[in-house]
Amino acid sequence: MAGLHTTIEKLSFKLQQRWVPKWYEAFCDPAGGFYERLGHSFKPVMTGRKRLLTQCRQLAMYSHAGLQGRARDFTADLAARFDYMVRTYHVPKTGGWIYSVDDDGKVLDGRYDLYTQAFVIFALSQYYRVSGDETVRELSLETLRFVDKNFRKPDLPGLVEVLDEKLKPLDEVRRHESHMHLLEACLFAAESSSDMLYRQMADELADLFLNYLYDREANLLSEYFTDELKPKKQHGAIVVEPGHYCEWIWLLKKHAVLHGDPARYDDLCKPLLEWASVRGWDGTYGGIYDELDPDGAVIADTKRIWPLAEALKANALMLDSGVDKDAVKQRIHKMINVFDDHYMQERGFWTEWLRRDLTAETDYMPGTTPYHVYFGIMETREVVLARGKTRSISAGPQLLVYRLRRKVSDAVRAVRLGLKAF
Repeated sequence: MAGLHTTIEKLSFKLQQRWVPKWYEAFCDPAGGFYERLGHSFKPVMTGRKRLLTQCRQLAMYSHAGLQGRARDFTADLAARFDYMVRTYHVPKTGGWIYSVDDDGKVLDGRYDLYTQAFVIFALSQYYRVSGDETVRELSLETLRFVDKNFRKPDLPGLVEVLDEKLKPLDEVRRHESHMHLLEACLFAAESSSDMLYRQMADELADLFLNYLYDREANLLSEYFTDELKPKKQHGAIVVEPGHYCEWIWLLKKHAVLHGDPARYDDLCKPLLEWASVRGWDGTYGGIYDELDPDGAVIADTKRIWPLAEALKANALMLDSGVDKDAVKQRIHKMINVFDDHYMQERGFWTEWLRRDLTAETDYMPGTTPYHVYFGIMETREVVLARGKTRSISAGPQLLVYRLRRKVSDAVRAVRLGLKAF
């Protein structure tokens, strides 16, 4: 079995050299923005809507990739994608962003969704880094101010889920997930902006997790909540998702670094990781269950790809936090094996959903998923590299061989395209 450094480096190299450029080529819509979904042979599947969430996650990924020096620099092309996003979804009168349009770009859902506003901030923080465009920075701040002003309800903790077109809060089941992604957005934005509003909101959301969303005594992170942020049953049961346990580990660790105290939440992250790893992992077939109840009983035995990506970086982040390092490394290798053998194909096509026995449940690719795969791998790589260089003498030659193979493949493809055009 190859060492952790070598395994992650090879995976990230493949991601940057092959998958990201392929995804960009396939998801870009000539009419503007990005497609919502792809099918066989990377052909677009017209769903009748284009969510802003999809636009944001795609823009964020390619912006980040453009700064890594291994993949194609998408910066020049992304300006048009950014302009499309602003022109199509932004509402200057309110400062917010609508949920979706149809395939022709006409408003389909004009509501303001907290989850989506969070990803606007996240995407703009990534795009600002690569573009340096001050308009982007201003739009990001405007969006956070819009959220801070309009998504609050008197006497209730946290933020509401959805506003109608007149900015009236709608009666929606409350979720930790929308707050989690707003924390994510503010943490990334705080890295590239000196504006304290991002840090203040991040602090508020971390406190919300500690005091309302997470029951430390029961090690319980419910998916759904009442207005007062008490766990709420869905279809007769409290629902928990192992993938979100892992995602909170990543964000709590990131928030701790923001405060200069990397171990600040380790006593919370350890039981979160233990629960997700023991209860969430299918010991028979491998993979991470989509939904469980608080006792670990399976509610949904399907397995999406994103929890695996989130678990990858969560485990890597906890390597130096007083856990069993060998067990964590073995866990990471098991996850990567499942990822390589059942989810991901060499050419960049993935299976979004697996059944319990790891057979394919779906044959399409949502435009929101590459964000999970990309940042899951890249954040894991950052953590592993920070622990020191690989000791493997085979890693360099292996990557060189793969790089040469990619160059030959790209050259052959270019010749074929040239002959076809001729």
